[in-house]
Amino acid sequence: MQPAIRTGLITGLVLLFFILIGVYSTFEALTVSGIWLTIQGATASEIAAQVPTSTNPQFSRILTALTALLVGALAARQTTSIGKGLASAALANAIAGAMCGVFLLLANALYGANFNLAFVFEKIKEPTVKALLFGQPALVGAAIWLGLMTVLGLVGALLWFGWRALNLRQRMARPSGSVSTRSNQLQLAILIAAGLFLFLAPLFIGVYWNQVLGSIGLYVLLGLGLNIVVGFAGLLDLGYVGFFAIGAYTIAVFTAPGYPFQWNFWIALPVAMIAAAIAGALLGIPVLRLRGDYLAIVTLGFGEIIRIILKFNPLTGGPQGVLNVGAPTFMIPLIKVPVGFGSSTPFWYLIFFACIIVAFIAIRLNDSRTGRAWTAMREDEDASEAMGIDTTRAKLLAFGAGAFFAGLGGAIYASRQQHIFPDDFTLLVSINALALIIIGGLGSIPGVIIGSVVLIGLPEVLRPIADYRLLAYSALLVVMMLVRPEGLIPSARRQREFHERDQELEAIEST
Repeated sequence: MQPAIRTGLITGLVLLFFILIGVYSTFEALTVSGIWLTIQGATASEIAAQVPTSTNPQFSRILTALTALLVGALAARQTTSIGKGLASAALANAIAGAMCGVFLLLANALYGANFNLAFVFEKIKEPTVKALLFGQPALVGAAIWLGLMTVLGLVGALLWFGWRALNLRQRMARPSGSVSTRSNQLQLAILIAAGLFLFLAPLFIGVYWNQVLGSIGLYVLLGLGLNIVVGFAGLLDLGYVGFFAIGAYTIAVFTAPGYPFQWNFWIALPVAMIAAAIAGALLGIPVLRLRGDYLAIVTLGFGEIIRIILKFNPLTGGPQGVLNVGAPTFMIPLIKVPVGFGSSTPFWYLIFFACIIVAFIAIRLNDSRTGRAWTAMREDEDASEAMGIDTTRAKLLAFGAGAFFAGLGGAIYASRQQHIFPDDFTLLVSINALALIIIGGLGSIPGVIIGSVVLIGLPEVLRPIADYRLLAYSALLVVMMLVRPEGLIPSARRQREFHERDQELEAIEST
């Protein structure tokens, strides 16, 4: 029962975290009209003026119910016995429900004693506490939390056992080849549908959400590049923002009107990418023998050195940065008229196609001989050297390839912003890129995309709690490392490594 207790404690802390940062109060105010105005890019004041605030906390209750179902399934997944699985699910959710119920009891008691808890936790207002207690007396509301969480946990466990039995029956009824073919077809269909949605979405959403999509896409580019260094090769790089900055400043210097070059964007773009790749290879030379924490510290220093040089170098504009960075243009073939990127929508399509190309290259690299060398080096560098793998070449290629893609992202970023400053390239950018590939799944291309959506897009959806963005990052990382250390969509290899026990249990059941 120890895993169930651990799962329950983690779930309780997550739900309490949701309450403390205002997720529940945010969902209380959501209405269909408000959601649509948010998608259209309306500000909070515009939404408040046009949409009356809802006092019906259905969204927060749905969120809690989904969490309870998920936790019940996760608790049941840890055992093969239906009885033990149901007991684990009930115990885990009962612990989480009890933690939330006790907290709400205390909060209600403090408000009853005329102590304004909102002075300490601004999101914990008395109406929110009353709503979370289902409008009932405090003890009754806490009991409802305990009972509903327990029941929903049992339902989640039953759903898990039913899905596993159905999946096992289908596997046994079909040849292994047909199962893999059907799975590949489903993945391809999902990929095509997602691509069409992303391609058409900018035509129907507002300018603000086009900007958000562009930011997500830029972090996808960063994540794909860093995934090569960290996910494929196992080299912990905390100075990745330095390559991003080199790409951005190179495109700025070669296209801005205050410099002698004033090249076309498309001519300067490969120069920026090559400059970043060269910097990546040069960084790799002095750190060839460093591993783990030591490598992370050195690369962190590299990123800060680049930022400080940019801040005090007259060539890069110093603290004032570079203004009027050149934007890409293209010619319409039939009428020979140059068309510029004057809005966020064309930039989104540029970022979209760049992400597709980079993802394709990353997949091909991972499946190549170099990718297998990176995998061997990540698992055991000494053993890979003993097997004849040139780890020096593999490391330099990893640093160079990752920096090459970061240079692409930096160039597009500078052109989209039209101005860049040294403080745009702080350590936080590297941390964000690293966080998204950890949450999405190290070594996983779909994981990078999902991680970018979760870490960059989700705070924009929940704008009222955007002040707690870094806190949410930290909590999400902690929960991911405890509950699903392989990430949301891990690579097949890492999933096998983390779930060998689950596969053994399924094999036992099939015999």
